[in-house]
Order: sequence, then structure tokens, then C-alpha cells
Amino acid sequence: MEIDNQKHLDRFNKNPPHPSYIAGFIDGDGCIFIRKITDGYQSGFTITQCRTNILQVIRYHFGGSITSSSNRNDKNINIMNDDDYYHKYNVRNQYNLLIRNNEYQILMDYLRESFIIKEQQYQCLYEFNKLANLTNKNEEKDILHVKCSEYNNIKYNFETSNISRLNIEYISGLFDAEGCFFIYNNLDDWNITISQKNHPLLLNEIQKLLGFGKISKHKYEIYKKSDCLKFIQLVKKHLIVKYNQCEAFEVFLTTNNDIVKKDMYKICNEEKHKIEVFNDLNQNETGKEGYLETLKMRNIKAQFCREILNKQLYKERSEKMKGDGNHNYGKSFSKETKKKMSCSIRDKKGGISDEIIIKVRELIEKGYKNIEVQELLSLPRHTLTRIKNGDLVCRNEEKINNKKLSREEVNLSKRKIHVDEIIFVLEKYIEKWKPTQILDCLIEERNKNNIPITITIDIIKNIKRNLQNNKTIIYESETSKNIYEYYLSLLEKYKNM
Repeated sequence: MEIDNQKHLDRFNKNPPHPSYIAGFIDGDGCIFIRKITDGYQSGFTITQCRTNILQVIRYHFGGSITSSSNRNDKNINIMNDDDYYHKYNVRNQYNLLIRNNEYQILMDYLRESFIIKEQQYQCLYEFNKLANLTNKNEEKDILHVKCSEYNNIKYNFETSNISRLNIEYISGLFDAEGCFFIYNNLDDWNITISQKNHPLLLNEIQKLLGFGKISKHKYEIYKKSDCLKFIQLVKKHLIVKYNQCEAFEVFLTTNNDIVKKDMYKICNEEKHKIEVFNDLNQNETGKEGYLETLKMRNIKAQFCREILNKQLYKERSEKMKGDGNHNYGKSFSKETKKKMSCSIRDKKGGISDEIIIKVRELIEKGYKNIEVQELLSLPRHTLTRIKNGDLVCRNEEKINNKKLSREEVNLSKRKIHVDEIIFVLEKYIEKWKPTQILDCLIEERNKNNIPITITIDIIKNIKRNLQNNKTIIYESETSKNIYEYYLSLLEKYKNM
């Protein structure tokens, strides 16, 4: 059974079962409750089953804990009949998945507008959840507790307007909870049934939707082989508890081999009556990794939304504080006061400390690279750049107003190749030299003149790329008129190649 449980966990590892399936299963074998306890209230979802595969799948995605009690979980010896089949009165262990109000928000959101029978209980729980952590709301909570309890005790109470939610997924969930694949001992007769004693009107709607089967007392029944196979094709991919029975029942109906039929009967008998012993009870974290991941992503999304909202609020406040809206508007302040105001704003926003600024300067002087300083001090790149450029200074220092460089000045300050070398590169490109040949000549020339080697193959290739993209390589301001005119003539030659 452990292998079978893992098989279904693997089936639904990425995505949980369809919301209508889970709603159908809870409508059949679950409970939505609001209980009054000594120090307040307890609310949530419970599902009771003799097989834990469905409980483990739902818990993986929606949290909760699988529990049992000593009188429900003390059976480990199966009763067999004379034919060595599991006895139909073999009493099995019962397990309970309980999802309380500290965890059921994700499941509640997932199942919205999916219930048919327990929709009213769901609405009570939905409203109760809004009040759960609020004080002085005991009267409202008590009203919801009473209503939910009454709905759980009343038969025939579902609203017919919810029938529009009926679909194959819902029928699959209800069948997994209240259905049966039945094969008689003589192997000559069979049927499929769904029981619904408290809400028989639902069975009529299922018959209408499927278009086959009949209603007998409080059961929806299918006897015809072709209709049974149709039903199997519709529900099989959604089933969990009765998935193995479904596969065996399908083989039973489609084979004429009596030995195979007997084997399929044996599988159905075992799935229905064999005792499962499940020991991983009351686990807190293990087994609900999908739920924890969803919770983590929800928290990240909520934080992101809060940040967007806060930015919008700050923007609106900033707009209001412009001009006459600012209490300092029109006032003049001394240089010292302005400095104090600037430092105060910086401290309020959790700005970088003077110690960090001094440490950055020391590391840069020692020859540390930018990336090394960032990693050592855990600083964003833009903060390090502002410190290096003098835009961010210590609180007792004056900011130096550096002249902003033009694009031409910035490019020239970064250049690692001389004008005469660029001219040489242009000449050689016109002569159809390869970049590696050009680089070798330039390095050889620099070695002769004891000039540091700062030229790389990328610089040589970038010159060609700039030529092809009609970008400026040599500026008129950096050389003589004759050399610049010669550079322009080389450009013309290159274009006409």
C-alpha cells in the first residue's frame, strides 16, 4: 500500500486534483465544521478514510495533519473467508485528515464555487475565517457556529442553484467517496453504484448529465456493460481511492478469460477490504511540501503587492508635499541646516553608514576590484558606484560637485588604444588582415617601446564592429586636423570595399 500511496503522490506532484473532485469527495466523505471549545472556537475541514492515499495527496498540497485514535487504528490482522478472500466484514483502520483555521486558507480559496451539498457550510466557514483572529466578535462567531452545525444536521438542504457546478470531476470525487465497483462471487454479474441517502436529488442530476444508468432507492446504478465502460472512461483519470479497482473492473469487463476475471475480482476484493496500517501520524512539516511552497509564493506575492502599494502611497504623499503642500516651502535655510536635514532623511531611510563609506574607500585604495568590495561588504553595485564617484559621502563631509562628462569624454576616458594604433587597425582592415594578425603587430610594437599591453582582441574586433555600425571611432577634438582628415578618408575607403 505504501507503493500505491507514493504512486498517487507522484501523479499529483505538480498539480493538486481538480477543485470539483475535492469538493465532490468532501461532499461525500468530509465535513466542514465550526466547533465551540473551552477557550474559543475551532474550525476547518475533515476527511475520514480507510485509505490514506487521498489524504496524503490533499495534505501535500493544502496542509493539515493525518490523525487517528487508538480505537480506530488498532487493527493489523485481516479476516479472510473460506475462499481466501478478504472478508466483507473485515473492519479496517480509519484515518482523519484535519485542516484547521491556521492552514485552510489555500484550500478554501481553491474550492470556491465548487461545492454542491456543503456550499452553505463552506459559506459559514468563509465568513468565520474573516473573524477568526478578531476580538470582540464572539456573537458573530457564535451565529456562524450554530448555522454551520444546523446545516450539517439537516438532510436535503443543498440549493438547486448549485447543480450548475456538477461536472465529471465532481462526480469522480463523489464516486471515490460514496461509489462502488461491485462484482458478484459467480463472476457473471456486476454493477457500479453511487450512494447518496441524504441528498437523493443529486443522483437524478448525475443521471441526467451522464445520460445512462438508473435510480433505485438512494443509489445511482449502472448495470449495462457498455455504460459501465463509458463511466470508467469518464472518471478513471480523476480517481485516487478507487483507481486500482477501476483498472481491474475495466479489465474484468473486457476479457473473456475466467482466470483473468478471477484475478481482477481478487484485486477489487483486496482494495475494498484490506487493512491499511499507516504510522506517519501527526506530522508537522514532512508530507506537505507542495503546501509550504504555495504558502511561500503567496507570502512573496503579498510582500511584492505591499511594496507596490507603499510606493504608490509614497508617490502620492510626495506629490502632495510639493509647493504649498510642503511646510518648508518658501523658507530659506543655512548650509548647516540643509546638511542636518539631509542626514536626518538619510538615517530615516536606513542609509549607508559613514563606517561603510570609509571602508569602501580603503579597499579601493588597496586595489580591490568592485565585485570583491561588493561581496565583502554586501553592497549593491549602484551604491558602490556612488561612493566611488563622490555622490555618496560621509555625513560630516561636503559633496564635491563634479562636472558631468559628455558621452565623448566618457568614451575617451575609457579608451585603452591610441589614435595612431586605431589608424593602423583601419589600414590593416582595408588590407583584409585578420584581427589576430593586427593584435600581434600592435603588441610587438608596444613591447619594443616598453608600453604596457592594454590592447585585447576584443578591442580590435570592436573597432570593426563600430565601422560596420557607422559609429564614431576617433573624435575630431582628440587629434590634429591632418590626422582626422586621413581617418575620414580611411572610413570612405572601408565603406567602398
